[in-house]
Amino acid sequence: MAAKKAEYGSGPLFRAAGTVYGIMLSDAVLVLANILVVLLPLLLGVVGPVALLGFVLLGPSVVAASYAFNRLLAGEDTGVFHDFVKSYRSNLGQALVVWLPYMVLLGLIGFNLSVLPGSLDAGALDSDGGTNPAQIAARIGLVGLALMVCTAAVNAMLLLSRFAFRSRDIYRLSVYTLGAQRKVSLGNAGILFVTAFVLMMTTAWLIVVVAGLVVYLICLNSRPMLTFIEAKFTVPA
Repeated sequence: MAAKKAEYGSGPLFRAAGTVYGIMLSDAVLVLANILVVLLPLLLGVVGPVALLGFVLLGPSVVAASYAFNRLLAGEDTGVFHDFVKSYRSNLGQALVVWLPYMVLLGLIGFNLSVLPGSLDAGALDSDGGTNPAQIAARIGLVGLALMVCTAAVNAMLLLSRFAFRSRDIYRLSVYTLGAQRKVSLGNAGILFVTAFVLMMTTAWLIVVVAGLVVYLICLNSRPMLTFIEAKFTVPA
């Protein structure tokens, strides 16, 4: 019997092109959904708590992008834009409830980092003219804490994009998965750290280009975690 002719759109090149297109489209939608992150400090010249308001919608948009990418990776997508909008509408309220505490905590960590004297400041030098070890340790500790909180927040957004858990259970599982899924958590932390490092070494405007790719890589890395949570904490339909 003759081999069945492959269906249109089933080839690897076609799928790769679809993935690249999905990442680019998601990047554009993410930037549009978080335009306040760019425009608020730029137009108003604000800093601190007021500028933090621009990040309020970051959580819901990451949830929506994660939902769209997870469906794309599973081959169940109905279009990245359609899936993004669908998740954004349905998960907006809970995503805000889950995201805002993480955002406030990250804001507090950022504030403490900003007021902590740097190693090049006069206040950062000890009596012998060397760098104050206590301030270095404090800065490293705060950066490490921020990275841990970011990773837990990412885990929470991924869980919310996939499961209909209560908000308090999302919080618990986001922390639980830090240890239960160490490889995934370390991978996500690494993606976040490298992204932050590159932005610091180049320009923060680069996030406009790489936002979609960063979320896609996190979703790709987090598939084992979602499978683990589904097997351990859900009941088959």
